[in-house]
Amino acid sequence: MGDLIDLTSRFHRRESNLIVAYPLEFRRGEWQSAHAALCRKEESLRYEERREKALLEPGQGHVLQSVPNHVRLDEGYHYTVAALFRHRSDETAMRRIYRLAGLMECVTNVPSPVLRSDLLRRFYQNILEERESLGVVWGGNALHFLLPLDPGLYNPSLFFHYLSTADSLMNLFDAIEVETGRQFDILSKHYVIYLPERFSAAEQ
Repeated sequence: MGDLIDLTSRFHRRESNLIVAYPLEFRRGEWQSAHAALCRKEESLRYEERREKALLEPGQGHVLQSVPNHVRLDEGYHYTVAALFRHRSDETAMRRIYRLAGLMECVTNVPSPVLRSDLLRRFYQNILEERESLGVVWGGNALHFLLPLDPGLYNPSLFFHYLSTADSLMNLFDAIEVETGRQFDILSKHYVIYLPERFSAAEQ
């Protein structure tokens, strides 16, 4: 029967930690943590290879509790991740969420001359409309909104430069749209987000 039925592949399907591969790759992490983890794909691949061996070899369960090299997503990042995960099957909504995170980053952390004018009211109105439409809320403890990317893949100072030098509200919106789109593409191509079991269960 072993020649007819591939029991190994069935075992791996049952033990897979992949939640969704695209537009962003989400996986479950077996370790005990309250926070999601952002990993480069090459680091995730190394961890997944160790994990696969641990599933096949008795006494290797400790590997499943190990953590790949990562950036912990807290201090506001977790709200962004939760929103992206809830909309994981809708790329358009995910990109809107990431644009909204860019709006939040701008109003919180960017010294924009445009937002020191009466145009601030229109900017805030756009945020409120998108938050209501997408059902996204960042708590009052949020310090960060856009996920932390490796500077070798995306220079974060460019985002702040483009936003701080925008000379009109239209140019500010355009810069946020373009730069958050670039960042989303980088996340899609180069990163995996690991979610603790209780995190992913709570956001189902």
